[in-house]
Amino acid sequence: MKKISFICLIIGFSLAVAAGFAAEDTAATEPHADEHGHRTWLYSISRLLPDDIIPEPGRWHQPDLIPNTYFAVLVLVLFFIFVTRKLKRLPEGKGQTLLELFVGGIIDFFGGILGEHGRKYVPFVGSFFIFILSLNYLGLIPGFQSPTADLNTTLALGITAVLGVQMIAIKENGVRGYLKHLIGNPPWLGFLMFPLEVIAQLSRAGSLAIRLFGNIFGEESVIVELTKLGLVILIVDFIPIFPVQVPMLFFGLFGGFLQAFVFTILTSIYIVLFIEHDEEAHEAH
Repeated sequence: MKKISFICLIIGFSLAVAAGFAAEDTAATEPHADEHGHRTWLYSISRLLPDDIIPEPGRWHQPDLIPNTYFAVLVLVLFFIFVTRKLKRLPEGKGQTLLELFVGGIIDFFGGILGEHGRKYVPFVGSFFIFILSLNYLGLIPGFQSPTADLNTTLALGITAVLGVQMIAIKENGVRGYLKHLIGNPPWLGFLMFPLEVIAQLSRAGSLAIRLFGNIFGEESVIVELTKLGLVILIVDFIPIFPVQVPMLFFGLFGGFLQAFVFTILTSIYIVLFIEHDEEAHEAH
């Protein structure tokens, strides 16, 4: 238990650092970063749209969310250090029992997807789930915004996931087997299938990133607008009302969990596709 928690912590911290550096590299190449004081691709993307669709005052101005990412990393590090320092072989308190249920649930569920041969990669995908869940839920705390509401962060996570899958594929199949998987069957169509398969592998990073970003960014945008609406009614009309954003916060709890869950399941499936290819090759021999 303690070993698994430590492995998940190390891998999760590595993912966070990779996401942070990737986002910072993007910010360094952003031509509008100094002018607007923001680090995001959203501004550049919005600049490509005509002014009659999104006028200049309506362009996205995303704050720098890299400190939020490092804050989530710090919280996770301190949390795992605190909860794992006095683990017992037999749980003696509710804290360890809940922790074992949580980690055990991750191991059983994603281990079932990965199969017996791929079960050893549960710490890799499980770290994604824990880390992304933490980032998603950070935006539900007043004064914070989810780092996953920034395309820089989600794209860094997507690239890290896809690169990790390729490394696992090479480890399981070898370089030759990995290339044979990309070439596909029949081999004489390899000249056509190989570039398509490479594009498909690369596109997975964008698919993971945009799906996660779009959902979390949409949820937070709705929460912010509902909060503004409630404040306007309270200040202008002096009408004390029930906080209208509260129902959306509960939806954010569900949505944040669901998006971390989907990201991790897809990463697990990508690994399984390569592992099954390896098992089929062994059975053929």
